[in-house]
Amino acid sequence: MARKLAYYRQCRLVKSIPAGEKVLVSWIPEKFANLNGVVRLRDADKNWEDGWVVRSVGSNRLREADLPDFHELSKAHLRATGDAE
Repeated sequence: MARKLAYYRQCRLVKSIPAGEKVLVSWIPEKFANLNGVVRLRDADKNWEDGWVVRSVGSNRLREADLPDFHELSKAHLRATGDAE
């Protein structure tokens, strides 16, 4: 059975915190990329964080296989600039 193709949209996400707001831009699954929708995201420690509001949804869509690997891109940049040492 063929796996269903998953698409992602780049979204601007905002979360209210006591000191104001946290803002980030992330590629999220298209089914969750609903303007003013609320989503949960995983933090760096793999814990779920509730309360992120989708403030804007980009028009471009990418297949999961085509998503940039930002971790690898960051490592490559550090190696290329000599900052990895």
